Amino acid sequence: MIAVIKWTLWQRRWSTLWWAIGIAAFIFLSLSFYASFRDQAAQLNQVLDRLPAAARSLFTGNADFLSPQGFLSARVYYLMLPLLLSFLAIGLGSSLISREEETGTLELLLARPISRTRLLAAKALAGLIITVTVSLTSLVSTLVICKLVKLEIPLGGIVVTTLTCTVLALVFGALAFAMSALGRSARLASVGLSVIVALGGYIISSLAGAVKWLEWPAKFFPYHYYRPTETLAGVYVWRDSLLLLGVTAILLIIAWQGFSKRDLNG
Repeated sequence: MIAVIKWTLWQRRWSTLWWAIGIAAFIFLSLSFYASFRDQAAQLNQVLDRLPAAARSLFTGNADFLSPQGFLSARVYYLMLPLLLSFLAIGLGSSLISREEETGTLELLLARPISRTRLLAAKALAGLIITVTVSLTSLVSTLVICKLVKLEIPLGGIVVTTLTCTVLALVFGALAFAMSALGRSARLASVGLSVIVALGGYIISSLAGAVKWLEWPAKFFPYHYYRPTETLAGVYVWRDSLLLLGVTAILLIIAWQGFSKRDLNG
């Protein structure tokens, strides 16, 4: 099992590195102009006030964009970082098993003294390690640039927000992983469905504050339970993260059930 994890991490070492570099660069570019933004806050506030509530909610939620927490949330944590981490997790979830099937190495792996359950667990752990590694890179990058531009936000708020962002991404990765483990037909739809759930959930959950009838359907999407602005301000709703972890666990169980019983030639 350890050998499978090491092999998977070695296979994806370069893609992991480029993901980490790309997200670090994105965070640097997003936050580096905070000083000039702070000096022009009054003018920016007038511009934001002219935007419809629905348009503002797609980028900032209910956050005060002019506050340090609101700025960091809008620039990094509300949309772009969860989107990037989710795409990373979805790509991993859809390919960790399917790549082995497509290259014909899955049968070779299972010919060794390793069960399907241990193989699936090894692939899932490798995906988790990669996602967490890139997430830690985003955390360190955020802490460094916030210090450089004097964006004063408590350390605990940034750490916990990054953690909840990672948990959110893992839900979508687990969905793609579960579908790819069920069979070829489900695998082909894994990326599309996961992206639709991720982006659709973001749009519906963001608009729920401005469009009342969306409040109920928003509760069925993971993004509804991700609250970056409140978390940055020190308001931690742990039950939301526990719920997302529970959904991730259920999806992994589905992946295990499907993979352990299906014909690997189908």
